[in-house]
Amino acid sequence: MKTWKKILITALCMLSVAALVFACLMTKVYYDKYHQVTYRESHSRRVSPNILLLYGYHGMNGFEQLKDIRTGKFTTPELDHIFINEYDVEDSLVVFRTHDRLRGYLNVNTGKIIIPARFDRAWNFSEGLAGVLIDGVVSFIKEDGKPAFEQTFPICYNENYEDPSFQFHNGLCVMRTMDDKWGLINTRGEWIVNPIYNAIDAPYHGYRRVYDGNHYGLIKNDGSPALPLVYDDIRREFVGNGWVLVKDGLAWQVDFDFQVTVPFVHDGIHTLSYIDSYDTYEYYDEASGEYKTRKQAEPRFFRFDIGGGSGVIDANGKVIIPAIYNNVYIVNDRLFQAEVTTCGQRLLFDTKGRYVGKSGL
Repeated sequence: MKTWKKILITALCMLSVAALVFACLMTKVYYDKYHQVTYRESHSRRVSPNILLLYGYHGMNGFEQLKDIRTGKFTTPELDHIFINEYDVEDSLVVFRTHDRLRGYLNVNTGKIIIPARFDRAWNFSEGLAGVLIDGVVSFIKEDGKPAFEQTFPICYNENYEDPSFQFHNGLCVMRTMDDKWGLINTRGEWIVNPIYNAIDAPYHGYRRVYDGNHYGLIKNDGSPALPLVYDDIRREFVGNGWVLVKDGLAWQVDFDFQVTVPFVHDGIHTLSYIDSYDTYEYYDEASGEYKTRKQAEPRFFRFDIGGGSGVIDANGKVIIPAIYNNVYIVNDRLFQAEVTTCGQRLLFDTKGRYVGKSGL
């Protein structure tokens, strides 16, 4: 065999070996990046006296897993997410989600899966019952996975829409219908509050806020009326405990017996200034080297905001114009201009709050 052929064959063999070694190295790098399991002990939390929640990684892909610290063994397979205390309930059974997006239940005290993943959506147990969703139908199960009652509730489900948690509080649970109306059911699946509302909030100090599409009201934990549906908004007041009621451009705070505690509440106050009356003060004018007198306007009126509305009060806190307009401006010492909509029609009011005409666009 000629020398050049031997050299060519040798070179090809060396290239083949190099390519094989390179392929093996790349395979190892790929495996280490996407398949090697690592755990971050610093990213862990104890969910019960003997059970630890660990956050692990297959390369860049994360998962969650429970481990019994007494035995050192994992009690669950690798899961996409475990919904520990997400809804602030005390039941030991909580929801887990697999990587194929199905949901089931595990016991945080033992770390063991109790109800296998078979639900499209699931909510943590409350008062011994849990809401689950399969094929757009909500039903309720007991802790053994069996139905709590026969009644089921078809809903208009959208996986991109986050439903409120279907959980029981004081024996009642919010439930929606196919036409997106809300009511309350009891632990037997019976309607206690008919589905007539557009929204029902979770309980807060014995009450639930309800909304009919136009106005807000309150119902008690048992579903009976507390405040009528006449308010533009009802807000929780975390400082001082109670509610802020908003109606006709005014807001005030009440306690849980609905006694007024703060008669005037707002989201912010801003000066409405114009040249009207003055205070004077002296300043040094460097250009002339002399002390001069400058007049400073004293604001007499202020814009106040409630939600997305604006109004006017005077320096004594008296409401001149309620906060029902997009914005308000001061024109002169006799007139205010109120913007009905952004870049829309503007109305004129005098300093008594009386309508005097339109100002156009």
